[in-house]
Order: sequence, then C-alpha cells, then structure tokens
Amino acid sequence: HKHVIFDEETCTDVVVGDTLALAVMEVALLGRTWARASDKYRGESLRELFVAAPDDAAKPKAAPEVALGGDEFWKERLSRLVRRFLGPAVQVKAPSEAEKEEARLSPEEVRQVFIDHVPGVLNFLYRGQPGNLSLDFMVGAYQDGFQAFSGTEIHEHLLSSFRLVVHHAFDKKPEAAKHLCQIAEAFMDCQAVQARTVEKVSLQIRGVALDFRGHLVQLIDEYKAMAVKILAVEECTKLGGPDANNDPAHFESRLVADLGERLGLNGGIVKQGKLDEHAQARFRILQGAKLAKAEKRIHELFDMGALLKAFAAEAVTFGASTANDSLPRLFIDWASEHMSQKHLIFDEDTCSHVVVDDALALAVLEVVFLGRPRAAVDERYRGELLSEIFVADAAVEVEAEVALSSAEAEAPVANKRSDAAVLILEVDCGSFWSPLTPDVLQKVAEAKKEGRKEVHFSSRGFKYMLDLDAMKQVNLATGKARSVRYGGSNNNHSDEDEDESDENED
Repeated sequence: HKHVIFDEETCTDVVVGDTLALAVMEVALLGRTWARASDKYRGESLRELFVAAPDDAAKPKAAPEVALGGDEFWKERLSRLVRRFLGPAVQVKAPSEAEKEEARLSPEEVRQVFIDHVPGVLNFLYRGQPGNLSLDFMVGAYQDGFQAFSGTEIHEHLLSSFRLVVHHAFDKKPEAAKHLCQIAEAFMDCQAVQARTVEKVSLQIRGVALDFRGHLVQLIDEYKAMAVKILAVEECTKLGGPDANNDPAHFESRLVADLGERLGLNGGIVKQGKLDEHAQARFRILQGAKLAKAEKRIHELFDMGALLKAFAAEAVTFGASTANDSLPRLFIDWASEHMSQKHLIFDEDTCSHVVVDDALALAVLEVVFLGRPRAAVDERYRGELLSEIFVADAAVEVEAEVALSSAEAEAPVANKRSDAAVLILEVDCGSFWSPLTPDVLQKVAEAKKEGRKEVHFSSRGFKYMLDLDAMKQVNLATGKARSVRYGGSNNNHSDEDEDESDENED
C-alpha cells in the first residue's frame, strides 16, 4: 500500500508521522514491523503494509557500537558528560502556567480542524480498540480537559495548552499540520502520553525563548526521555508485558516520578508523572537497590554518540534564512564569543558553510557544560590544538566539578563504579589540568599492583618520572616538576577513574 506515505487528498505530498516512521525503521533495521496485530495506519493493518524480510533477517540484531574513537580516554570523556547531563543542573524546567485559553470552537469545529490537518484521522483508534475513535477523545479533551488529571494542579494548564494547539491550527498558523499530527498520534495512546505530547507541542507554539545552552539542554532532554522510554519497555517485558497492565507508558511515569529530580528529567513531565494514578496503582515505588539499578541503566542507555551527531546535524543547517533564535544561529554567536579561532566552524574552501564533526561537537559540549574541552593536551582539530581553540570558563568548570563530586557521593551503591573501573590521573599544566594517556595509566596500574612508587615513560621526545608518593611528574632532562592529581568526578586517592594527559614541552 505505497499510497499511504502520501496525503489522502492529492497524493502529492509525503506525510510521515511517528507511527509510520517507527514502522519504517523497524522494517529497515529489524526486518519487519513489531507493531501489535491491532495497530492500524490510515485504516490498514500496520503489519500488512510492509513486505517482511526473510526469517533470518527479521531477527533483531545487536545494536552496533557507535565508532567515536575507541580508546578509553574518549569513552571517559563521553562518560563524564553523561554524568553531568544526568543531573538537576541540566534540566528543562517546568513551564510557567499557561495563560487561560477559553474554548471558542464548537465540537464540530474541533473535529473538522483535525480532519483538515491530519490525514486518516477518522481511522485513528484509541489503543487499537474497535469503536474507540481517537478523534472523539480529542473533541472531549478540548471541552473538558484530561480526565486522568482532573482535580489536580495541572488540569487547567493542560486544558489551556491543548486548546492553544487546536486554536493555532484553526487560525491557519505555521506548522499547524505538523503539530496536530503529533497530538493525534498521541491520542492513540494513554492520557499520560497525550499529556506529555500536549506539553511539548504547546511549548513549541508559545516559542519560549532559549539561548544556545538552553537549546542544548532541550536536545539533551530528548535523549534522556529516550533512555527512560527504553528502560520502561525493558522492565515491562520482564514483567510479562507489554500488555494492558504492564504498560511502558505508565512505567515511564513511575521512573520519571522516582528519578526525575535526581536525573534532571523534564520538570513538566516529572510533575505529570507524579500525578499518574495508573503508575501509582500498578507499579511499586522504586527504592534502594532497584532505584540504583534503574538509575545505572539509564546512564547506560543515554546515547551520547547519537546526541553528538544530532547536535552536529542541526548546527550545520545554518543559512541565510535561519531564524535568529534557532540553535544554528545561536551556535554562530556562541562561537564568536567562546572560540579564539572562530573560522574553524566553517568549511576550509569557502568559509560559508558550517562544518561540525564528532570531535568538535564533543569539545563544544564540554566547554558549555564542563567549562573547557577535556581533550588530550596534544589533540588537534584542523591543525590547531583543541585546548587552545576555546575560551575556558573557570566558573562553569568549578560548578561542574562540584556537581559531579556531589552526584558521585550521593549515588546509590549500585551506581558507583567498581574497583575494576579505569584510573584517572591529571597533570598541572598551569592554567588547566591535563589527563595522562592510557599507556601511562596502564604503567601506573601495574606499578601499584607491584608496590612500586615510580613510573618511567616517554612523551613528545621527553623522558619523565612519575612519583606516586609525592604525586609529581618530573622531566628528567630539565628537572621541571609538575603536580599530579587523581582526576574524574572526585580527587580522592582511589582507583575508580581514568582520564589521560600528556605534558606540555618543558
């Protein structure tokens, strides 16, 4: 049924919502769609819309590891950012109360707005249940709000937010079809999913102004939410679901309510999660070891590789028509203030196109959220030392280190790294601390096991001696000594962390 990718009226415009997009990815990567037998798209069974691959190709494959620099140092840089992101300091705050939006459309007018903007909406069913049309629920929500949140502090907020979205489309304002398609697809699921989508779409319409960091926090929030969704599905599968009782949407609310503040999940969604009665009734509050295990798993599921590529992909869309308050435009402004060599974000041939790869994307995120790039002292980007490309922010660096140390100290026992985790040692290079390289750290680890207090190594043409008692690195040719410290998210004498560093020429 190839026609379903086009609009129903003219069959000239491609229309792809979340439901179809997910099914396409499943077929492309898993061999077939994993939709329920009752799931339909534009009146057709989702399972029958696609040609399945052979049986052996249909089996889910293990996700390939994103190749972003396989060494331990790169992995530790990513890990440090994940630990920084999954905390209350990097959070989309709960929105201010939406201005009261009075109902100004009749039920028939509301119905027609969705019919005009959402292809196939007349066939959308609530949770695949025959006779339960999603459109009827949308008309009801416009008039009376969301029953699941009736009598709560956010009932009026959600009601006004939903009406705002509908009025935006009725008044034929920009991206009306896109917004209503998201809402309509959400109404094929439970009220928890509906409310989250209404919150997100209404904020987009209200155009809440963000600076560059704010845009990045919003992008990070999407990947936090994805990690929580994946964990919710995993846990419901362990419980014998997903099914009507073990429902990932409501287990997601359980996770958000129990871990939301600690992990810095979206403030508005946290508030909704705490009010989800189905989550409270079906799933026990996560405490102790179970809470720690869930937090650890979310850290593992947070996809830093995909986040880097998403930021890079959006940053390079800068052009003449780019809005002034968009991420690409604000990235240009940020670079002019925080990069000593601003031309490095543009292509070398014409200096007219923004070019951002994984290495630069990672360094930018580190500067914004950690105060400076954590790259090795001799790492270069287009011939320039990465450590010298950016203007460091000492205040942000101190704030980040304090936050990371506090998070490590307060983490549940199950989330703390084991003694087998890699070591971090940093050398004082004057204006910043630079991590030692993995090969040097390996020698340090071996020395500790053997009870030796000195480690000898070479770097950039110099021979060095590392005194593990005095915590000094000595250039054996010049006699110059530099202080060494245990790095990572704390500076205690432990073997829990690893970074890398090389020393500047002495």
